[in-house]
Amino acid sequence: MTLFDLLAHSAAATPDALALSFHDRNISYRDLALATEGFAGGLAALRLGKRARIAVLLPNCPAFVISYFAASRAGATLIPLNVLSRPDEARYILADCAAEVLITAEPFRPLLQALRPLLPSLKHIVMVPDTGQCAEGEVDFFELCARQPGPAVTMSEREVAVILYTSGTTGRPKGAMLTHRNLIANAISCTELLQVTASDHFATALPLFHSFAALMCVVLPVMVGASMHIAERFSPQHALRHLEESRATLYGGVPSMFALMLSYARDTRPDLSALRICVSGGAPLPPELGAAFEAAFDARMVEGYGLTETSPVVAVNPPFGLRKPGSIGLPIPHVQVKVVDEAGRAVATGQVGELAVKGDNIMKGYLNKPAETKEVIQHGWFYTGDLARMDAEGYLYIAGRKKELIIVGGLNVYPGEIERVLVTHPAVMEAAAFGIPDATRGEAVWAAVVLRPEQQVSVKELQALCREQLAPYKVPRGIEILSELPKNALGKVQRHVLHNEVVQKLNQPTIVPRPAEV
Repeated sequence: MTLFDLLAHSAAATPDALALSFHDRNISYRDLALATEGFAGGLAALRLGKRARIAVLLPNCPAFVISYFAASRAGATLIPLNVLSRPDEARYILADCAAEVLITAEPFRPLLQALRPLLPSLKHIVMVPDTGQCAEGEVDFFELCARQPGPAVTMSEREVAVILYTSGTTGRPKGAMLTHRNLIANAISCTELLQVTASDHFATALPLFHSFAALMCVVLPVMVGASMHIAERFSPQHALRHLEESRATLYGGVPSMFALMLSYARDTRPDLSALRICVSGGAPLPPELGAAFEAAFDARMVEGYGLTETSPVVAVNPPFGLRKPGSIGLPIPHVQVKVVDEAGRAVATGQVGELAVKGDNIMKGYLNKPAETKEVIQHGWFYTGDLARMDAEGYLYIAGRKKELIIVGGLNVYPGEIERVLVTHPAVMEAAAFGIPDATRGEAVWAAVVLRPEQQVSVKELQALCREQLAPYKVPRGIEILSELPKNALGKVQRHVLHNEVVQKLNQPTIVPRPAEV
């Protein structure tokens, strides 16, 4: 099966059932399938070859969902872009995947005008118009949707359906190639685990370019013929109203979202009696937050763990079995895990090692990066780079990150991304980025720099440089200017030392950090 096959099956089984709600618009499975088939026909009219790369730069909206399944029917590969991407980030991804089509909306037109001359492979801009009309050289999204559908392109389940870019330790993103089989296998596993049916209502405000949101609120509900309730963006008051009005039964979010919703609900008292399961991912869920949310709304709160490369879900604290606070739970059905030492040998129960994963959900590899693919996938096992331990009952606990990843509100940030920008300033000789705890977003980005002799620069100037080149959530909230960076005997920067020093300083009551305006 392919992703489009899932939609076609649900549209045939329950054509009048609600497929998607967005703002005040309701779309049935019949209408969603017709629009998808028409848009796929429109893509074919652009004379794209099989396996053409189609990029999507859209906020949460029906056009994103239509594009997701239409690419499958047209025999193409979809590449969702982070809507917070800066021009350099977007240009790199579009060039790396050699995208031939970009589906986008009017707010991103200035970005396109700057990028298009730099991207010779980009042949077509498909615009989702708001109130205006498409500019010269743009193709109207809705006109393509109204076309007569042609025959579907035959695709193998082992062909690449989606390429999701994840940050790299060198600062450049890597394109994880996920096949139809990867995504459908992961959805099947989650369907069994969460016991979902066609009567469920899935809701989220997570951006759909994120692997967790796409699986949780697009692929999974379409597989079972349930309804999707998508919000364009998150705010605690809107999220609670959205859950109440949609009578949502499942909600996917990150810990910071649940914390804000819980705080806001103390005054509003929303009726969330239909809500049965909330799945938290993207960052560790504090046990006290999970317990407080469950007590307030009488809905099971379960923590999941996964990576883009694993389509993405690997483990979940079981919603209908023993849940252990602080644990990421058990491997989902049909997925194997092991905890290994540096030599790849399984460690003893309770010992910390690297978490490795095996199953049909493991990506095909990184686009254009065979060496990096070979490094992380060995004999069918994907080595996550995360440190974990397993207890006697098979429950997993994340102990740390072998890769020095920073997770801000569920979004990945690698130190190399920040450092690469900071050292472009003529006054900066060395830079190190790291994460510190943040009550709202899980972690916040912080950095330390060493200046060149007789050079000066302000923290505000360095933050402004980062704002020019990085997505807002990657901009350091604070920057320390030091005489030297702490290093070990091999010359490796000791980020944990910098982390501890900043945390100790910020915990002093006389110091109140002022967040960067991002």
